Amino acid sequence: MSSPLIAALIYADGVYPERVIAHVVEGLRGRGIVLAGALQRTPEDMADRHPCDLLIEDLATGEITAIAEHRGKQARGCRLDVGLLTELAEAVLASLRSEEPRLLVINKFGKIEADGGGLRQAVAEAVELGIPVLVGVPARNLDRWRAFAGALAVELPVDEVAVARWLASHGLDAGAGERSGELAKSWTM
Repeated sequence: MSSPLIAALIYADGVYPERVIAHVVEGLRGRGIVLAGALQRTPEDMADRHPCDLLIEDLATGEITAIAEHRGKQARGCRLDVGLLTELAEAVLASLRSEEPRLLVINKFGKIEADGGGLRQAVAEAVELGIPVLVGVPARNLDRWRAFAGALAVELPVDEVAVARWLASHGLDAGAGERSGELAKSWTM
């Protein structure tokens, strides 16, 4: 029995699993595996940082862009730059078609994806192409995620061993550590 093509990392609202996803991405890149998608990055050098001050990396090009408007530490609510998100979504779709990635990483199935936009089309296209997808899903969007992905997705905890097992089931080794690799091999046998 094969593993579902999509793995959703389910996380509590406001607790984005950046470290786990970044570790997976770094491990795969270190092995020369071609990736597509987007990874959220936290700007560490911003003195007046607000939780909405987010950077996003295009995994195919390595380009990092501020995705939300910087409104200062006292701002209430986030204001995403929808134009930049649209450009990123188009770039991710293009990389799926031309770069032959082995994995699509979507940082978050956020409000825009839940409403039918953003990187949602990239997930659908990756599945059509047979490319595995790793996506972060905040608890607040879980019902809409399930309605979108259905039986094509497995829900995983934010845990490197669980992600390593799923990756191994698709022939990908992210090097999540010796113990993770052993567990992943035993899980797929």
